[in-house]
Amino acid sequence: MPDLLSKEGFEKASDFLLHSARGLERAIYKYRFRGETSDKILTELKHYQNPDGGFGHGLGPDLRCPLSTPIATTQAFQKLAELDRSEVPPGLVREGIGYFEESFNTEQNRWFSARKEVNDYPHAPWWHYDEELAGTVIDQSWGNPTAEIIGYLLVYDEFVEKTDAEKLLKQAFRKLNNSKEYDSEHEIYCYLRLYRALPSRFSEKVREQLTAAVRNLVRSEASEWTSYVPTPLDFVKSPKEYRFGIDDGLLDANLNYLVEQLETNGTIEPTWEWGQYEEDWESAKQEWTGILTLEALTLLEEFDRIRD
Repeated sequence: MPDLLSKEGFEKASDFLLHSARGLERAIYKYRFRGETSDKILTELKHYQNPDGGFGHGLGPDLRCPLSTPIATTQAFQKLAELDRSEVPPGLVREGIGYFEESFNTEQNRWFSARKEVNDYPHAPWWHYDEELAGTVIDQSWGNPTAEIIGYLLVYDEFVEKTDAEKLLKQAFRKLNNSKEYDSEHEIYCYLRLYRALPSRFSEKVREQLTAAVRNLVRSEASEWTSYVPTPLDFVKSPKEYRFGIDDGLLDANLNYLVEQLETNGTIEPTWEWGQYEEDWESAKQEWTGILTLEALTLLEEFDRIRD
């Protein structure tokens, strides 16, 4: 029998989300688990949007810069992707797509994740903008966040004015097919978001390549999951999804691990630290705990692992 999250465990996690998480995560929790409308989610999300249409203001807690960045804007679109299309305001999407188009680097045919001004605000070390690299360490992987953004442009193509997203999609597939090594799980997460947005556009060859990447990156031992590593549930978010080579036993083990963590601690805390900006990190850690706890409850609900 698979482990189920008890009513007590669910209430303990819920209490944290309702009283200690950000307004955004609280609104998403109420939408998913209490049947409330998406209105409050959209109101909360707008707090992170700038006049240029992009998102910032610490939407991703490791990057506290208030200015818009492509990476923060993808995080906003991830929230929108979880809503029904009819619930998403066209104006908000139009503004976000407009920001993506304006922030596109035409010389290198890609998006860079952040901007040099991020260094002026508290941030995790991996978000530090390096002048010599002309980007962050994240930007060494072309697909993060470019592959993901391509998906949003094609899903919301009616708002795209000047970017050839079809051409970029072909480039994304070529890059994945030509990959010999897989160094960044985050790049593969971006390709997986592209896949979820446009599964019919993936040929069998591209899907096989993505499967090879997932198999290469996933960590299968529960003893490793207390560290910052890619777990099975980082790649597969629903029992209805294509598995990319991850079998049921591995998913079950990862779900059991989440149940154990919530039963024991009531929350899921980040497995990483900044090692700098200590006071700001404490705030970010609290915010991440809300995000990760909500994600764990959502996964357990998707896989029918919460006791009635």
